Amino acid sequence: MEHLFERQARLNVMKRPVRIVAYVFLIPGLIFAVFAWFMTSNASVFFPIMLFCLCATAVAREIVRLRLMKSYLTTTIYQQTVQKVARLTIIGYVVAWLIAVVMLSIPSSPGYLFGIFLFWVGGVGLGVIRMNRLAKQIDPAYVSMGEIERAWWKR
Repeated sequence: MEHLFERQARLNVMKRPVRIVAYVFLIPGLIFAVFAWFMTSNASVFFPIMLFCLCATAVAREIVRLRLMKSYLTTTIYQQTVQKVARLTIIGYVVAWLIAVVMLSIPSSPGYLFGIFLFWVGGVGLGVIRMNRLAKQIDPAYVSMGEIERAWWKR
């Protein structure tokens, strides 16, 4: 029962910083993307800007979570749970963004790179799910980013 109270305390600690990071990156990105969408000469700017904003938001959320949880958890639990998941997530988002930029900049090979992009995103997604399950076994009060976001939207 104690781990349920601990889990709720972690959710309460994380909701506000994650919301602030999401608004700081996504709102300006959406505004810029709307203007880029209606400019015919710069219409190709829409997707890369939105993809960058989404990836930057995810990376920033993970960094915020790393910093908050580092002071909140013991060193061993932090290294076995939050740090491993955050590293995989950050690497996954950065590489996915790089693949998408290359895919959009080389007009002759978007089909092959799109397959690589889907394979990479799927593999990283499955890896994060697996690592979240392992982290829940190590620390029953572990809070994944999905749980933080669901708690944020329920408020």
